[in-house]
Amino acid sequence: MRADDLPLEIWLHITRFIPDATIRSMIAVNSFFYNLSMDLRYKSLELQRINSRTRILLNRLADPAVGTRVHALTASPDFRFYGTGGRAPSMRDRFQNVLHTFHLAGPILRPEEEGTYALISALPYMTNVKAFTIDSHSWGQHSGPELSTFLSTAWTTFGSNLRKLSLRGHAASFRTIISSQPALPMVEELFFELIDNPLSSTRQADADTLVTVFAPFINSFSSRLQALTLWAWASIELSGLFNTLNKFPLLTCFNFQTSFPRTFRIDPSSLSGFLRNHCSQLDILVLRLNTTPLLHAISTEQRLSEWTLKTFEENHFSRLHELQLYPSALPEGFRGLLSCIQQSADTLQNLVVRERYLDPDDVITLLNVLPLGLRSLRLNLRELNVELFDVITSRLPTLSSLSLYISNVSTTFTSDMEARTFNNLKLHNVGVWQSGSTANEIMRVIGRTIPSVNSFWSLGTTDIEASNDRELEPIVDWSTRNIDDGIH
Repeated sequence: MRADDLPLEIWLHITRFIPDATIRSMIAVNSFFYNLSMDLRYKSLELQRINSRTRILLNRLADPAVGTRVHALTASPDFRFYGTGGRAPSMRDRFQNVLHTFHLAGPILRPEEEGTYALISALPYMTNVKAFTIDSHSWGQHSGPELSTFLSTAWTTFGSNLRKLSLRGHAASFRTIISSQPALPMVEELFFELIDNPLSSTRQADADTLVTVFAPFINSFSSRLQALTLWAWASIELSGLFNTLNKFPLLTCFNFQTSFPRTFRIDPSSLSGFLRNHCSQLDILVLRLNTTPLLHAISTEQRLSEWTLKTFEENHFSRLHELQLYPSALPEGFRGLLSCIQQSADTLQNLVVRERYLDPDDVITLLNVLPLGLRSLRLNLRELNVELFDVITSRLPTLSSLSLYISNVSTTFTSDMEARTFNNLKLHNVGVWQSGSTANEIMRVIGRTIPSVNSFWSLGTTDIEASNDRELEPIVDWSTRNIDDGIH
């Protein structure tokens, strides 16, 4: 049988087992691999720096045969530089000045302007974009036409196709984007990363914007929203926002990360109410409510720990498949975590416990309440010892992936592991992180003593030397639906 006789579906299935780098190198083999390579090269674009160098890529995207291959686009046009000076003219600038003087060329543009105009010109050819991210953190107050042209062109070109919209910026830039009135009939996933306005308005004005502009925008998707992510690094009170949000009947994924002491000074019950409205329907829940844990936990986290315990005791999260939680550094928060796990015992498959480094007694307590069907576990440990694997063997027979971030290792860990047999474990993937890097020797010990382990950090191999050219730490995926973003 010739290669041409194989159905396209078979070829597509075969290519799933070919590394991306290899597919890219096969661009000249035939039309099939040409299209596959081009799709791979252009399917996801991040244009974080819009400048003269970006213009080369954008000119390429202005070809419909290329632009239509883009499915995920991240753009960060920086409108701050327009109309400003400050850099010495280059030879190219001087040449453009001569042409401009004799009316042989248009007005002189800065590199940032050139890049942004090239982006606007390329947007109409990207008709298949389904995930769009706008990074607007640098935007200030402007009335120039470039900004509105950028937004209107994007919405006109692919607004009707979008399944996911992501906005990164401050409250004022969110207002600017929302005020452009995008029509987004297919969006079912929203991602927001909120920072303080560096140019700034008052916090109260920003809080008002969240209630009067931002919340109604989110509510406009209430009939179809399935996943909502909000990462709030700003020092803005969020109580009003959560009091204003509707119930979303199709919401199954909620990812919320913030500093609880800074953003819920007034009334955390608004967040409690939002969770109560959705607890029976959530499949994925990510709550990291103190992203900068402090040493003085008793004074800084008492409210968070009490809120965590109360929330999980009063609300029944009955269908969670994935849970990611910072339970605070205090006992009440840890009890709240245990309560949530017990509620979800029939469905929970993936668990991530963030930031809090568990002592050996806490580890045993936690492992003893985990459901037998758990498949993936990620913990921070004060000390790694063999008892962890003893309990996993007896309590978690189906666990297939284990990620550990550790402070110390028991002095007898290696000899204790080698003295045991773990033939009944089904563990396939292991990752261990210590002191800012992968703990290679510890992973080798685990790999030698647990026969089922065949992968470190989900790379598909336990050959660390062969993986030196690849990142061993978990790859960051900014999607709402990826529970583990690789941050400790």
